[in-house]
Amino acid sequence: MTTKDDLGDALTKSLRAIRRLGDDRGDRERRTRLYREAAGLILDLREHFRANEKGDPDWAGRTPAYRAFIRERYSEAGYRREEAKPIQTAIGYHVSVLMRERLTPEEIEDLGLRTEDVTARVRDRRKVQSAMLATLDTTEGTPDAVRSLAGALAVLRRIAPDDLAALDGAAVAQARAVLTRLTDRVAELSRLAAAASDAGVTK
Repeated sequence: MTTKDDLGDALTKSLRAIRRLGDDRGDRERRTRLYREAAGLILDLREHFRANEKGDPDWAGRTPAYRAFIRERYSEAGYRREEAKPIQTAIGYHVSVLMRERLTPEEIEDLGLRTEDVTARVRDRRKVQSAMLATLDTTEGTPDAVRSLAGALAVLRRIAPDDLAALDGAAVAQARAVLTRLTDRVAELSRLAAAASDAGVTK
């Protein structure tokens, strides 16, 4: 088994590589590969930390010793605490996928995690979404406004969690500004829909 220090050094190297990447398409694809690579190293590292007196691996990554070790790797790679958070979130997504590949459903349940694969949930959600859009496209008399809302939802669901989590600097501010405007618009449309519903009831 590879030593904890060797895995830690490899993780620091991956984190540094992620930090150097830009925003063009090639870098985005490489970033995803590096996220997966880092996730594999993190899961290997968790085998070196004990979760309890029985000596079970800290698969969930909850022990103070493990968390301190990971913080040190991010620090060595040059990340400030706030800068590390989105990267940790993105890598965490891939860790959850790998855990479901390596561990049994019983082990996953014992950790208090969902047994179904994250990618399976995304795939199922997309199937439901596609069926919904197909119904809207073929149902005679479906208002354009409803089709537009469904289309907007479909576009938003195409945004990969790790791509959003990897944003930093000005990109984060831009994303938050857009999301704020989206939230305001959704709230406005919800109020209009509620008013239309109330008006229909009173007619």
